Amino acid sequence: MHIPPLYKRPGWQRFLAGTMIGTLIGYIIFVFMFGEMQQNLIEENFTLRGELLELKDTHQALVENHRLLDEQAKEGIKINQITIQFTNLETYKIEHDRIMIQQLTEAIKQEANQMIGKNVEEVANSTDLLIRAIENKTITIDDFKFQATVKKMIVIEELKLSIELKKAS
Repeated sequence: MHIPPLYKRPGWQRFLAGTMIGTLIGYIIFVFMFGEMQQNLIEENFTLRGELLELKDTHQALVENHRLLDEQAKEGIKINQITIQFTNLETYKIEHDRIMIQQLTEAIKQEANQMIGKNVEEVANSTDLLIRAIENKTITIDDFKFQATVKKMIVIEELKLSIELKKAS
């Protein structure tokens, strides 16, 4: 059997050359498209990994926050600090005397300092005792004697006392 020498004819030569060039161009286009597709998939993969890590961190932070809130709820909210405000310093003309105001504040804080670190519920239950302790104390600063009266008390994470002063005899 003999295969006819068709490769010597110019028509067949153009057909075979076109097939080779077409195959080469098709392969180049395939490699380009495959590379672009892989690049897009890799970029999407990195984006999704970043979002996954961000979501894991957010989830971990929320779980930790929830755990802390549960512990806080079990322990109860505690008093962290005490704020004292005087309502009638103008009456005794001591509103600009910072040293006397500081001494008055410290004297009242000595009575109220026992409330720091206690649960809000405990402090709310013992407000009468705290008010009596503050009002029964005579504060002596220099030659002045003052009697404190609690006008308003707010019990949250911060114990806020609004105090009115009276001259003691």
